[in-house]
Amino acid sequence: MRKTLVTGGVVAILAVGAIATASAASAAETAGPNGVVTHATTSYSSPSNQSAPVSSLPKDTALQVQCVVEGQTPAGSSNFYWFRISDPNGSSFVHRDSVTVAPDLRHC
Repeated sequence: MRKTLVTGGVVAILAVGAIATASAASAAETAGPNGVVTHATTSYSSPSNQSAPVSSLPKDTALQVQCVVEGQTPAGSSNFYWFRISDPNGSSFVHRDSVTVAPDLRHC
């Protein structure tokens, strides 16, 4: 009897842990916008404007920015940071000069 109770308790703890982990992941995926396009731009399939364009983004578009990554430094810029964003097609990249975000964004 005692062995059954201990085993049942362990299973219950594992189930609660799995639910908490799934809830945290779901909350991160459905978080609201945390970035805004500062001037019309294009998102790309990789952090380079030489990669395939994904979306045209008008000024003031709200974005869900996932993380920051190093990439190409476009002509006329001294910045090599790009943001990975969520979009209806999955995810893509926009150059740092085109977006404003919260300062605590994590690295990809």
